[in-house]
Amino acid sequence: MTNPTGLSRKAALALVIAAITVSACASVRRPMTTAQYMSAEEIAGLSPSQRQMASYRLETAYLSRPGSVKSGIAWSEYLKAEGRYGEANQVMREVAARNPDSGDALLHYAETQAALGYYPDALRTIRNAEAASPRDWRTFSQEGLILDQMGKPVEARMRYRQALTLSPKNPEVLSNMAVSYVLTHDLATAENYLREAIAQRDASPEVRVNLALVLALQGKQQEAERVATAGVSAEEAQANLAALQAATAPGGAWERYAVGAGGQQSVM
Repeated sequence: MTNPTGLSRKAALALVIAAITVSACASVRRPMTTAQYMSAEEIAGLSPSQRQMASYRLETAYLSRPGSVKSGIAWSEYLKAEGRYGEANQVMREVAARNPDSGDALLHYAETQAALGYYPDALRTIRNAEAASPRDWRTFSQEGLILDQMGKPVEARMRYRQALTLSPKNPEVLSNMAVSYVLTHDLATAENYLREAIAQRDASPEVRVNLALVLALQGKQQEAERVATAGVSAEEAQANLAALQAATAPGGAWERYAVGAGGQQSVM
């Protein structure tokens, strides 16, 4: 089934888990920032004038070199930041076709396919990326995300473990693994993975909020509030607490997600 909004099932769960925090609005968030291009999340954080300048610069660079992996990814990230997922997918389709042996191009193409709900296509693409870049942990983590979106948590967790073999204790992969367990309503296991993720120095702020929500959903409200407010500004702490309350309130995001999940067993 396709998703014209570009919001994947994983991203929808991220909104439940992250409780719509200040920084959460991206389709499929990945640590794709490199010295070569900005991620969609970073672009979304720019001022309107900065985004306008970035739009002209990135589009011009891509159109002048449509076969460039660097320019193609950079422009597609901008398009994703603008919510133009279909266009981002078209850009990466062209870039991947021109660079069939580029693991980076295939990885980003798989992301745009998954963001639109083209999961079988995304799965084929990401496996081609793995063949092209067998030592890149991102490809295995992305395959895990796609498999989770396809309702295959056992296979997804195998891919996350492969990613962790290549990048031990990677907080992004640990967080993805945690969300996989949230999808099967195993909050205790999700908590364990999030605690491990948050202990890493390069863990993103979203990991902290994810852990706070999972704690709150288990009735550990005081600890959840401590986690949500530790090490952040007063403004961020207030926003995190508000998001936490909204997600766990009657009729909130978690209750809507959990409808019909009664009796569902954890999948190891």
